[in-house]
Amino acid sequence: SSSRRAPQTTARALAMRRTANNNSSVTDLQALIGEDANDGKPNTIGGSSADLSGASGASEPRVERVFIVSNSLPLKMREDAEAGKPYGHKYAFEKDGDSIYDQCREGAEANGQYDAVINVGQLPMQVPFELQEAVANDLEARFDAVPVFLPEDTKENFYKGFCKQYLWPLMHYVLPMSPLDSRFQKHQWQAYIAANKRFADKLMEVVCSDDDQVWVHDYHLMLLPTFLRKRFNAVKCGFFLHCPFPSSEIFRTTPNRDLILRGLLNADFVGFHTFDYARHFLSCCTRLLGLNHRMERGSLVIDNFGRLVSVKICPTGVKTSRLRDVLDAQMCKDRRKELVTEIAGRKMLLGLDDFDEFKGIDQKIAAFERMLDEHPEIAEQIVLYQVCNPPRGSGRDIDDLRATVDSMVSRINDKYAKNGVNVVKFEVRPVPLHERIALYSVADIAVVTATRDGMNLAPYEYITCRQGPNDESQGTSDGFSLPRQSSLIISEFTGCSPSLSGALRVNPWHEEDVADSMYKALQMSGREHEARHEKHWRYVSEHHVGFWAQSCLAELQRVTEKAQSNRCYGLGFGLNFRVVHLSSTFRKLDTAGVVADYLKATRRKLVIDYDGTLVPLASFAQPPTAHLLSLLTVLVNDDANEVCIVSGRERETLDKWFGNIPGLCMVAEHGYWFRRGSDVAWNELAPSGTDNSVLEWKDTVLPILEQYAEATDGSFIQSKESSCVWHYRDADPDFGAWQAKELLDHLESVLHGDPVDVIAGNGTVEIKPKGVHKGLVINQLLDTQSSADVADFVLAVGDDRSDEDMFVAVNTHAQLPLYAGASIYTSTIGQKPSKAPAYLDDTEDVVNMLQTLAQYNVCHRH
Repeated sequence: SSSRRAPQTTARALAMRRTANNNSSVTDLQALIGEDANDGKPNTIGGSSADLSGASGASEPRVERVFIVSNSLPLKMREDAEAGKPYGHKYAFEKDGDSIYDQCREGAEANGQYDAVINVGQLPMQVPFELQEAVANDLEARFDAVPVFLPEDTKENFYKGFCKQYLWPLMHYVLPMSPLDSRFQKHQWQAYIAANKRFADKLMEVVCSDDDQVWVHDYHLMLLPTFLRKRFNAVKCGFFLHCPFPSSEIFRTTPNRDLILRGLLNADFVGFHTFDYARHFLSCCTRLLGLNHRMERGSLVIDNFGRLVSVKICPTGVKTSRLRDVLDAQMCKDRRKELVTEIAGRKMLLGLDDFDEFKGIDQKIAAFERMLDEHPEIAEQIVLYQVCNPPRGSGRDIDDLRATVDSMVSRINDKYAKNGVNVVKFEVRPVPLHERIALYSVADIAVVTATRDGMNLAPYEYITCRQGPNDESQGTSDGFSLPRQSSLIISEFTGCSPSLSGALRVNPWHEEDVADSMYKALQMSGREHEARHEKHWRYVSEHHVGFWAQSCLAELQRVTEKAQSNRCYGLGFGLNFRVVHLSSTFRKLDTAGVVADYLKATRRKLVIDYDGTLVPLASFAQPPTAHLLSLLTVLVNDDANEVCIVSGRERETLDKWFGNIPGLCMVAEHGYWFRRGSDVAWNELAPSGTDNSVLEWKDTVLPILEQYAEATDGSFIQSKESSCVWHYRDADPDFGAWQAKELLDHLESVLHGDPVDVIAGNGTVEIKPKGVHKGLVINQLLDTQSSADVADFVLAVGDDRSDEDMFVAVNTHAQLPLYAGASIYTSTIGQKPSKAPAYLDDTEDVVNMLQTLAQYNVCHRH
C-alpha cells in the first residue's frame, strides 16, 4: 500500500458511477459504503474524494490518484496453496521489478504528487471464478493493484490472436501479404473490443473522474479511451504507445483504422517515443479523419472537432538505481567473474534480445561473419555473445528464424573456432536480472540491430551497467575501468537511437555497414570509449524512468486543467463516440425561444449564410431547392422582415439563384458586394478605390497561383471579381499543406505593403482586399440613428470562419443602448469554438427553424 495516502475518516466507497457529465465540475455518484474487512482502514482504490456516508456532514481531504492501466499487471504469479492460504486463494504474488509499469511509480510518487498509484491489468495466469474476488481483494490490499479477469477464449483471441498475430506485425510495418500470414479476423477484432470494454467496466468501479487520472499504455488498449470517455465525458485520460506507429500507407490497410484512431484521440494526450512515430500518427489523423494539427506554445495539438488533443514525444528510460544496486549483489559478482573467465581476455560483443523477427538477430550474426571474413586475424581476439529471451509466441516465422540462426552460428564456429573455443555463443533461454546485468557490465561492445523497435531499453541498461555500482571505488576494485568506458552499435530504427548521439548508428539491412561499425568499435581508442560513455551516462542518468513518468503525468495534468473551464459534449455512437470541449456559455440555440421572440417582434433582421448553412458543403455548386426558395419567399413577403443571404459566391450566381425573390437582400464575395431588397444594382461595401487596387494585385497574384496549381495535383484556382482563391482540399493532404504554407510566405513577401489580406482557410488560400468581410453587411443593416428604425429581433446564422466577423459585428451592436431591449441571436453550425454563443447541429436544423418561422407568417396572413 502507498505510504502517502491522505487520511480518511469515513468508510470506503466500494463502487462509483458517473451518470451525467455535462460539466466537468459536476459529479453524480452512486456509492455503496462498507468497512474494510481486514483492518478497518480506508481503501484508496475504491475510495472517493468526498464524504459519501452523509453521517458527519464533514468533507474529506481531496485524494488524487493515478491509475496506470496496462495489459499485464507488474506482478509475478505462481501456484502456491500455502502462500495463498492466508488470503483465501492458492497463489503467490510478488512485484515484477523489471516491468516499466512498476518502475514508473518512481516518477508518479515523486514530490508527493499523488496520494496513490494504482496498477490495473491482467494476471499472467487464469484464475477460477470462485477465487477471483479473494485474489482481487489481496492484490488491492498488498500491491495497490486491480486485476481484470477475461474469459479464457476472449483472452486467447484478444492477446494471442488480434494483438500478437495481427496488430503487432502491423505496428512494426509488416503486412500479411502471404495467405499463410495472420490477417484481419472479425472474431479476433470483436475479442479486442470485448477486452477493452472489460477494462473500462473495471475502471468504472474504481475511478472518480473529478479527482483521478487514468494513464493507459500500449497497443493492446487503443479503444479503452473511447469506452472511458463515453462513461466519463470529462475523464482525465492519457495514452502512451510503447511500440512504433506505422506510416499511413501501412496503417490504412487495417479495416477499422478510423475506430482505432478515434480511440486514441479520446485521450487527453497521446505519447510516443520519437517524433517519427508521432509524425505518422498525425499523418494518419489528417489523411483518414481530416483532422489538422498545429503547434501551440511549444506543444503539438490536434484539433479533434473542437477538442484539443496533445501529442507528446517523450522517450522512456530505465531505473538506474535498481540496476546499479544489483551490481553489488553477490550473485551478480559471481556471474561477472565466471564471464571474465569464459572470455579469457577476448573482447566481448554482446547482443541481448527477445527472440523475434524484428530484433535483427540474423542480420547481426551475418554482419559479424562478414567482419571475420574481412579481418580473419582478429578471430581469436573477440567473441560474440548472442543471448535471447524465449519467444513470446510461436509460428512459422519464429521456427524459420531459429533454423537460420542455428545454421549461421554452426557455420561461423566451424570456420573460425580455434582449440575448441567458439567465436559465437548463441543461447535462447530466460535470462535472470543478475545475469543480464553481469553480461552488460562485462561486454566491451553492445550491438543492437533491431529492424523496427518501439524504444528498446537495452542500450540504456548497458550504459548504466558499464557505469558500475553506486560506490565508484568499490566498482573500480571489482574490475570496472576508470574512467568508465562503453561502446554502442545501435540500429537507426530503434526509438532510443536519436537520444544516443555518441553511438555508432547503423542500418541493420546494410550488412557491410554493420560489419564496418563492429570493426571500428573494436579498433576505437580507450579515450574515445570514455568520451562516448560519459556523454551517454549523463543523458541516461538524467532521463530515467521516473523522469519519463513525471513528464507524461505533468502533461496530462496541464492539458486537463486547461480544459476544466469548458463544458463537455458527447457526440456519436459506438466506437465513433467523441467529446468536444466548448465554452461553459456555449449552448444549443433555443429554437422555441427564437420563435417566441420572433412572434413578438415588429422589426426583424434575418442574416443567413448560404453554403454550409442552408445547404450542405460540397465540392460543386449546389443551387437552392424549390422548398428553400419557397421558405425564403414567405419570410421576405412579411413586411416586418428584412432577410439577407450572405455568401462567398459571385453576384451573378446569386442573381441566378435568388433573383426571382423580390425584396431579398444579398451579399456576394464575403461582403464585397451588397444588394438591398429594394435596390436594382449591386453596391460595393469596400472602401473607395478598392476595385482599381484589385486589378493591380490580381496581375501579380494569378501567375503565382497558376504555378502552384500546376505543381499541386488536385488543386485549382477560383477567380472572383474581388478575390482569388487557391483550393487544395482534393490534393494530397501533406503536400497540399506544405504548398499552402509556401504560397502564404510567397504571397506575403510579394504583396507586402499592398491593401490586401492573404488568408489561410480550410483547404484554401484566399487573397482579398483588406478590410472586406461579412461584418460590413451587419453595419449596413443595423446602423441607425433613429430608435424607430431599430430592429427588435436579429438572427444571424453561419458555419465557417468568414461568418465569425458577422457574429462579432452583431455582438458589438447588441452592446449599444439602442438595442438594449432587442432579442438578438447568433448561431454557428456544429459544436465548435465560435464567437457565437449558440449552435445548431446541421443545415437541416436551420431549414427546420426557418420553416417554423415561415409557417407563422402564413398563419398570420390568413
